[in-house]
Amino acid sequence: MTAEGWSDGWYLTPWQVIFRDLDAFGHVNNATFFTYFEWGRARLWFSLTGGGVARDIGFIVARAECDFKQQLAIEPIEIRTRVGEIRNTSIEFLSEVRRDDGRQIAATGRVIVVLYDWERQQKVPVSDELRHRMRGN
Repeated sequence: MTAEGWSDGWYLTPWQVIFRDLDAFGHVNNATFFTYFEWGRARLWFSLTGGGVARDIGFIVARAECDFKQQLAIEPIEIRTRVGEIRNTSIEFLSEVRRDDGRQIAATGRVIVVLYDWERQQKVPVSDELRHRMRGN
């Protein structure tokens, strides 16, 4: 299985599909792919910010989309995540879920998040420091 970390501009997160991820047809339920994207995005965020718990996630999801390419069963997968466009208060995360040791794409995703101050309950701008860290990988 792939080791977690940066490779060719993507943050790779290994995952083992488990029984809970499956639907009645025996393949990964379509909604579960968004959970995979979420986990990959969180792991990338933690690597950039040094965080490690839910309260360290400084954004909320504004839009999420997925294109399904192949079915998944109980098998090892890798979740690839990278930063796309960075705007004033939002960040685009691009994702791929891959199977067969990373050789086959099972799904691609795009999620737009808005940086958010949980205490003040409002969006905040992307700092120059964070923008630099996101562009450094």
